[in-house]
Amino acid sequence: MTPEQILIVSDDPEFVRSLVSLWRKEKECPAITVVSTAVSTGVSGQANSSGYQLIVVGPLRDCASLPIAPAVQRDSLVCAVGDLESLEVVRAMHSDWLLLPECPGWTRILFSLASEVLRRTAAETRTREAEIMSISQKRFGVLGKSLLEARPGMVNALTSLLGNADLMLLSEEPLPVHFREHVRTIHTMALRLNEIVQRLSSIENEMELSERKSHLETPETCLAESSKR
Repeated sequence: MTPEQILIVSDDPEFVRSLVSLWRKEKECPAITVVSTAVSTGVSGQANSSGYQLIVVGPLRDCASLPIAPAVQRDSLVCAVGDLESLEVVRAMHSDWLLLPECPGWTRILFSLASEVLRRTAAETRTREAEIMSISQKRFGVLGKSLLEARPGMVNALTSLLGNADLMLLSEEPLPVHFREHVRTIHTMALRLNEIVQRLSSIENEMELSERKSHLETPETCLAESSKR
């Protein structure tokens, strides 16, 4: 989640002070940013760049225009708090906003709403991360399968390479010194590649053993074993 999770827009210092004070008494207080219509340009820029999950609009100055950019309204949930008369005006201007009358217990309703919004945002973030991880794992799975399928051909090529290098090094026919050094280099690199292929085989065997062990330890298997006894 972004550092600024909740944006409060209001020109009433008492409204802001009491709301922030009550919020900070909560067990899990979100990060809060407070702005007023006196700095409309700055508010729009800040909100656009911060990506707030919830915007709380409180009492404003008479005839003050709300300094909230359209992009923020599309990405954030906006909740207006006020008396019934002012909320009717807000409803006419912003039909998609949530309206919360300042009735007894309204702060508790607002806190519950904010908790649900932040919880939902966190869940969506975890879902996106899980999807990215799943795509990454599938990609590595395809890569691993391709390597396993190519392994026999790699083994045959390395066997041929090592065999021919050995024959050249053991040949009774004299080879120029620099040719012999090149052949030794080819032989050494082929051995290293062979070690990598063997390691891939070892990893495959370890994974197969782990899968078998996991299957044997499943509740269904344990129950079946117990019933046999």
